[in-house]
Amino acid sequence: MSQIRSLGDSNVHFNATTKEFDSEVLNLIDPFIYEWTVQRKGSISVEHGIGYKKTKYLHCNKMDAAIGLMKSLKQLMDPNGKLNPY
Repeated sequence: MSQIRSLGDSNVHFNATTKEFDSEVLNLIDPFIYEWTVQRKGSISVEHGIGYKKTKYLHCNKMDAAIGLMKSLKQLMDPNGKLNPY
């Protein structure tokens, strides 16, 4: 059902598959993976940024002040929201 694709760079890329899309499985896996990672002092997103799927979990790794700074920098560098709009 799952596989670890890459561990050489100290990052684990987790993939879980089902025969068909199953929102129930997705809703169980995402919170589990993020909580498990945070409990072990890991990060849910590193070199690629947070993306749009993980924004609701950003608070697991970043303090409110850091999130505010990130939003301020995004606004400063990309006021029209054209670079990575998510």
